[in-house]
Amino acid sequence: MLTLARGKARLGEVTAVLGGAALLAASWVVVKANDQVPLWEARIFVEVNGLSDLLWPIVWPPMQLGNFVGSLIVVAGTALVSKNARLTVAALLASQVAFWTAKIVKQLVSRGRPTALLQDVHVRESAGGLGYISGHSAVAFALGAVLAPSLSRRWRVVAFVVAGGVGFSRIYAGVHLPLDVVGGAGFGLLFGTISRWLFGLGGEGLPPRPGVDPA
Repeated sequence: MLTLARGKARLGEVTAVLGGAALLAASWVVVKANDQVPLWEARIFVEVNGLSDLLWPIVWPPMQLGNFVGSLIVVAGTALVSKNARLTVAALLASQVAFWTAKIVKQLVSRGRPTALLQDVHVRESAGGLGYISGHSAVAFALGAVLAPSLSRRWRVVAFVVAGGVGFSRIYAGVHLPLDVVGGAGFGLLFGTISRWLFGLGGEGLPPRPGVDPA
């Protein structure tokens, strides 16, 4: 039986939830308050999008971890390596909520892709629909938030570097603006951590916190 943990939430968990909510809310407000792309955001986009094409073969493979199939591969890998059902289901829930709910947020915000808002965009991958939030970024950070506390300190850093790399690659590919990625990252952090709480996972390692039935 799965129950919510009664122990105190760790600082990192609270930071992830509050920080994720803040990133999502702040980016959403800025996007809705501006009909045009803010100058500072456009400058960041141009710098990243204008980087050498030599980076594309490097960033493309990890970028796939943020799509539907890639997220399922991560979940399957989690099941094989951890052999922990709750961690696996938490990763599945977080990634699927991020993937599908991002589509709803896109409709609510209705922000176009970079090609609809800026000129001379170097598009390296085709993408239809709307821009905010980045579904790839949301999925990657949701998986990172679920899995990182159950990894060693070194691998926690790797998890979030990869998640950040997914967001970077979406800007570089010319399919998302920076605030799209920031909003997606916040969304993923928020729901990834909540998913851990729902399944009573401990703040660090696989064992649950006190008050959680291990059965």
